[in-house]
Amino acid sequence: MAQLITEDDLDELELRVADGRGHVARADLLERWATDDAAFELAAGVRRAHLLLVAAEHFEMAGELDRALAVARRAAEASDAEPHEATGRLVAILLALGERDAALHTADALRGSGSGQWWRHLHVAESFEFADELELAERWFVITLRLIERDPEHDVADRLIALSGRFRVRRDAGKPEDVLDAESSQLRELLGYEPIA
Repeated sequence: MAQLITEDDLDELELRVADGRGHVARADLLERWATDDAAFELAAGVRRAHLLLVAAEHFEMAGELDRALAVARRAAEASDAEPHEATGRLVAILLALGERDAALHTADALRGSGSGQWWRHLHVAESFEFADELELAERWFVITLRLIERDPEHDVADRLIALSGRFRVRRDAGKPEDVLDAESSQLRELLGYEPIA
């Protein structure tokens, strides 16, 4: 009989401390949960694509970048994947592998898709930021900000996420503060957040 994998199982696995080879063991287990239908059954709310993306993240943290890329691609192709769910992770891994052109192509596919899901674009912006691609990160934080502004259900905290990211990468690039940077600082103060260090 297949073992039922629930959201509690996933939470418990993620709460365990992992470093080095522990990340690989965790990624291997997540990948098995997602792909071994004979041994594992997924409960409602547990998706193969999500399990594979978390596995890819652990492979990436362990420095197993080729495996991370392969698993992230499987996540993007999973039958229960949400549109562009894996884009941010794919961009991050491709940049870590030094495959900048492929990362740009992957990001551009999201931008050209017409998707209004601003959080998908935010993940791409953060991937560029993490890779120290500051100009690209700034552009993607602006794209995210514009999508948030078009979302009738957005709130000020959503706007602040994009503004703060833009402010960080502009500061790191040595650019002078502009009106949107000032807005970011004012909103952070208004909402009781620490200033960006």
